Parts: sequence; C-alpha cells; structure tokens
Amino acid sequence: MNGQKFFLFIGVILLSICRLVFAAGDFPNPNLNNDETADFYDFAILANNWQQTGTSLAGDFDDSNTVDIDDLTMFCWFWLAEYSEYQQCQGMRIDLDSDGIIAFEDLAELAQNWLLSGTGLTGDFDDSNSVDCNDLSIFADCWLCGSRPESIWEQFKAALAAGDVNTALTFIAETSRDKYTEVFQIIGGRLPDYAAGMGDLILISNSETDGIAKYEMRHQAGSETYLFPVIFRKNEQEIWQIYGF
Repeated sequence: MNGQKFFLFIGVILLSICRLVFAAGDFPNPNLNNDETADFYDFAILANNWQQTGTSLAGDFDDSNTVDIDDLTMFCWFWLAEYSEYQQCQGMRIDLDSDGIIAFEDLAELAQNWLLSGTGLTGDFDDSNSVDCNDLSIFADCWLCGSRPESIWEQFKAALAAGDVNTALTFIAETSRDKYTEVFQIIGGRLPDYAAGMGDLILISNSETDGIAKYEMRHQAGSETYLFPVIFRKNEQEIWQIYGF
C-alpha cells in the first residue's frame, strides 16, 4: 500500500470510529407507530396517505413527496420484522463480509475501492457508482452495529446509559420484555449507573443449531469480581436477543 492509500485508509478509520464529519445517510424506518414491528398498524398509516403528495408524509420512505408503489415496496421488505439499527445497515448491504457485525473487516473492503468509479463496487452504498465520502458517512453511522451477542450487549448497555429504555428493550427477547420493562421502571433515573456496572461478556457456550448462547458478565465491585449469567437467543429473523441476565 503506497503512502497515499495508507493516508486515505487511516482517514477512513478515524472518520468511521469517531463519526465526526459527515451526516449519515438514512434507510427508511417502516415502524410508523413505534411499536417495534412493521405490521398492519403501520400499513394503515401508509394506506391513509396512499397517493398523497406533500412533505414529511408518513410512509414516504424515499422522500419523493409522494406515497407510492416505491414506498410500498420498501415497506414490504420489513413486513412483520422487528426493526433495529443492524437491520437498517443490513438493508443497505453495509455488513460487507456478512459476519454479523460492522467493523474493521468491512472497513478494509470499503477502503480497497476508495475513490474508485464503476458499477457494482463494494462500498458504494448509495449506488452513485463511486465509493466516496457519502458512502463513508453511511458506513460510519453503522459502525459496530451487529447481530453478534457481544455487539447486541454493547448496544443494549449504550441505550441504558443514555436512559433510552425503548431502544434498550428492542435488544431483549419478546418473552422477557415485560419483566425487564418493570425492572427498568423501578430503576428509573439510576439507569446510567446501572449500565455502568455491566461489564464485558465471557463466552461459555454458543450453539448456532439451537440458537442459544451462554455468557458470563464480569462485574467489578472494588477489589471483588463477580460473574453473572447472560443468555441470548435468536429470534425468527435469526438476530440474537437477550433472553435473560
């Protein structure tokens, strides 16, 4: 790698990690009523604006100022699926190596085509036939999103640290969600401290066949180290979710 490419590669890394420079591109969120699933309630909202024109219309996913067949096509892609940041990034083909997390391996593939022009280029997320700054901004917004249990855990902790209970609950399996909703309501304003006490995960076992992964969470209290079990299960969309901790 020559000096110019090395400089570009380092620049790509810094921008992707820090998310400092560019506003990231968006992929439409079909969950119009914010109930975590794209279903008939959301379809009813879209249908109410069908063939309507104007700005900021619910269901105008492609920002064409009209709710039309293109928007319906986008909606159908997410039918009955729970929406997450990782699904958004999957929809834009940003997990380039399909390993379940958007990280340095994907960045390396993007960097190979940096500032190249042509069709079908890996890293050309906006289909502009060039891998450029706009693609980098889209990539940066998905940095470290993923469906690996470790990534789900980090996103879950970040949501709790920000006091965003609704987002945190999307990472929890549906069968366990009510229980943790009550727990988080009890904790209330102490959620950031609660999240800070959640340490890294130590893998115990991971069965892709059964869709169950078992970890232990490390918690440090002064000089004492405690380990707590954390269980993940895959949902119907093959995305890992927290079953219990």
